[in-house]
Amino acid sequence: MRVRPLATLGVALTTLSTPALWATGTWNGQNTLHVPTSWCIVQGSRAQAAPNVAGDTATDDLIWRRHERPTDAIYANQAGITFRSAINNAWTTLDFPIIADPNTTLGVQGDMRGENVNTGPSQVEFNALINSCDTAYNNIGRAGVGITMVNANMFHDGTGAYILIVGWGGCNEFPAGTCSTPYDGRVVLVDNAFLHPGSPNLNWPNGGGPFPVTDPIDIDAGHEMGHALSLDHVTDSTNMMNAILTDNSGDGTIDNTGLTAAQVTALRANALNVPGLEQDPPGVIVPAHVVAHRVPDKVGEERLPAHLDIASVRASFDEKKKEVVLTSQLFGLLPAKAAGPTYWFLVDRDGPASGVRPEQLAELGLPGMKFTGADLVARAEVRGKTVRGALWAYREGKLTQVTQGFTFELQTLVMHPLYVARPKGGKLLGPVPTHNLVALRLSNELMRVEMGSTFRMQATAGVRGKPAADLLEGEGGKFVLERPSFPHCFPANDVPPGGAVDVKLEGLKPSAPIHGFLGPRLVFRGETNADGGGVIRLDIPRDTTYGLHLVTVGIDKTALTADCVVNVVQK
Repeated sequence: MRVRPLATLGVALTTLSTPALWATGTWNGQNTLHVPTSWCIVQGSRAQAAPNVAGDTATDDLIWRRHERPTDAIYANQAGITFRSAINNAWTTLDFPIIADPNTTLGVQGDMRGENVNTGPSQVEFNALINSCDTAYNNIGRAGVGITMVNANMFHDGTGAYILIVGWGGCNEFPAGTCSTPYDGRVVLVDNAFLHPGSPNLNWPNGGGPFPVTDPIDIDAGHEMGHALSLDHVTDSTNMMNAILTDNSGDGTIDNTGLTAAQVTALRANALNVPGLEQDPPGVIVPAHVVAHRVPDKVGEERLPAHLDIASVRASFDEKKKEVVLTSQLFGLLPAKAAGPTYWFLVDRDGPASGVRPEQLAELGLPGMKFTGADLVARAEVRGKTVRGALWAYREGKLTQVTQGFTFELQTLVMHPLYVARPKGGKLLGPVPTHNLVALRLSNELMRVEMGSTFRMQATAGVRGKPAADLLEGEGGKFVLERPSFPHCFPANDVPPGGAVDVKLEGLKPSAPIHGFLGPRLVFRGETNADGGGVIRLDIPRDTTYGLHLVTVGIDKTALTADCVVNVVQK
C-alpha cells in the first residue's frame, strides 16, 4: 500500500465524510487505553531459535502477535484496552531483547522451572529471569515501562518433566489482593509455538505429544495480562480468567474469552496506573501521568540471603498525585523470622558537591558507604508484615529529620498460574508470592521532581544497621523520570468491512520500510516519509467483524510500532 506525505493531508482528506479528522475509535464514550508491554524472549525458546507461527518467521513479528491477538479478540471491544510494544524510538536498540536462560540443567535451553515459582530453585530461576529482562531493557533504554513480559519455551518441574502450566502473571500487591500504586506487573508465558494451530510443530520438546487444545488468539497471554492488571481466577468456564484454558464448543480450540462488567472496571482502573500508559481520545494522545525507571543490580551478589540481596530499585512519579515512590525489589521473600532487616535509600538531586558526607552516613549507621551528596536519606526497618522507618533531609549543611509527607510499605509480587488442562488429581495451584519489595512513598514536596527530571540514587540492605552491600557501584544509579516517546497512528473515520480508511502516522523512523496489521492480519506494506510519518490507505478485509480493531504499524525487522484502533461499522 502507498504512503502519502503528510504535506498532502489537507487535499487527500477533503472528500471524507467525517465530523472530525483522525478520529480514533473511542470505547463506550471513554478513552481507549494503550498499555505498553516490555517483552523479552528467552534464548533457546522457539520464538528465538526457530520462529515460525502462522507465517511469522521473525522473532519481533511473532512477539507482536502475542499482544495483538488478545487485544483484537478480547480487550479492545470488551474493555477499551489495547496492548502495544514498549520499544521506544529514542533507545539504542529497536528489537525485543533476547535474554539468557538462567538455568539449563533441566529440560532444553529456553525452558524454566514453573511448577511453583515461590519455592527453591523454581523461585530463584523465576526471579533471575525477571531481573535479566529488566537488565536488558535498562541496557537499551529504560526498564520499568509498562508490563514486563517474558516469552519462555516450556515449564517443567524439578525432575525435568513438562507440566500443564502455560503461564504465570501478577502484580505487586499492597494491601494483599490489590495491585499497588505505583503499578508493577509481570508475566511469563510458554512459547505459543506449542499452542497456536499455525505452528508447524505443536509437539512438546524431547518427543512429547501436543497439548490437547489449540489457542489461536493467545488467550494464554490475555489471561496472564489480566492477572497483571489485578484480576483473580473465576470458575466460569467461558470467562477469560478461568484457571484452565477451556474449549467450550468442543472443536479443539480454546474459547474462554468473556469478561464481566466488574472485571472491565478493574482492568481499566489498574491500566490507568501502568507506567507509560497513554490515553487515546479522538485525534489526540493524552501522555502518561505515571512514569517509572528501574535500575537492576547483579543477581546473587556476594552470596547474600535473598531478602538482603536487592535485585533492583525503581523510582516512580505520579504527576497527578504529585507523588514519588522509591522501591527496592528483593531477590526473594522475607523469612518469617527475619533478624531485623533494614533497607536504605539515598537520593541525590543536585550532584555530589552538595549533600550528605560519608562521615554523616556513618553516624546514621551506614559505615563505609561511598555515596556522596545525598539530599534525602531514608531507613526502613521491617518487622514481620510492617515497615517503620525514618527520613532525613540535607538542609543548610546538616541532616534534619523529616516527620511528615512520607510512608513506608511492604509489597509482595504475587503470581497466578494458568493451566492448559486439569492436572492429575485435579488440584490447581493458587496465587503464590515470589519476592517482597520495600517501598518509600514521598510527597513531591520532599522530592521536588517534575516530568523529565534525573537524579542519582543508591540503595542497600543490612541487619541491625550494618549494611550488607551496595545495590550499585559506589556512586549509585542514574534515574530518569520521563515519558516514553512512542510512535502513534490515527484513523480518519469509521469504516465498513471491504472499505478503506486513511491512517496518519507519526513518530516512526524517517524513510523506513513499514508493514501494518489489522489485529493479527497483515494488510499493507509501505514506507514512511522523511519525517517518520505519512498517511497510509488501510484496506479493511470484507470478512472483518464489526467493532474496534487494533491497527499496528511497525518498522520492518524491528519491534518499534505505532498503534491505534479503527472502528469497523455497518455501511
